[in-house]
Amino acid sequence: MWRVSNASTHPRVLELPRDDDGLATTPQACRRLRELLPAFLNDMLAEAGAERFVVTLDGSVDTAVAATIAAEAVDPSDVLGLVMPVHKSHEVAAREAEAFASGLGIDYRRCNIRPILAAFQNVLGTVAEDTDDAVALANAQERFRMACAYYLSNTENGLVVGTVNRTDRLLGATAKYGDIGADCHLLGDLYRTEVHALARGLEIPDAITDDSPRGGFEGGLRGIDELDVDDRTLDRLLRRRIDEGYSSEATADLLGIDPAVVQRVLRWCRSTRHKRHHPRKPSMDG
Repeated sequence: MWRVSNASTHPRVLELPRDDDGLATTPQACRRLRELLPAFLNDMLAEAGAERFVVTLDGSVDTAVAATIAAEAVDPSDVLGLVMPVHKSHEVAAREAEAFASGLGIDYRRCNIRPILAAFQNVLGTVAEDTDDAVALANAQERFRMACAYYLSNTENGLVVGTVNRTDRLLGATAKYGDIGADCHLLGDLYRTEVHALARGLEIPDAITDDSPRGGFEGGLRGIDELDVDDRTLDRLLRRRIDEGYSSEATADLLGIDPAVVQRVLRWCRSTRHKRHHPRKPSMDG
């Protein structure tokens, strides 16, 4: 079995109890996360001299987990959930998000992004139609959500809690300067499978956890379905290859998959590297 010893995982994450696939999905891991994550948020709040947290809510598991952890870190009244739908198709998810916020006991506000998007497109000489470029529209929506979250955060002395998990970040299933725009990435060390395990430990309602693994307003991962790899295999692959430093050949052998699948996923990660790093300047490598 070939292995490289330059794993780059954060020490706190390395401490987590893990299952046979190397993922932190065990009950013990969930209990440990419920200690680590609220403490992490409390430290951030104290360092910034802030008073509350702002979390976007869209009916997805990621946003529900982030809001729940925030409400465990501070009094629920010090957490503001923002529900920001755009299209009529978002209404069901928006109502689920609002119901979840009410059950959690946090404040929430609905901000319909559609008029903002329409005004923006009008200024640029385009119209908010389904025939517009889907990627450009999806990215713009996320950037407006980020701007709204920061506006309210600034007016209420708050911090914006990011909800992007490690799977989506590594694969670039994010909007540059959009959903990755936050004061912290609370779930940034946790793969999608691990977030779902934590959601079960937090007793997130079945209406959310039983939904599509990718949930939310957009209902997809911006083309990542093209990888044609199931979620758990994808997380196991990323964990072994990237975090634990196994070679591509060893990773494929451990997972019992075609080495071409590993290479396909790694190519995707490389192609979205620009989303995970600061903008390049002439003096920077890579």
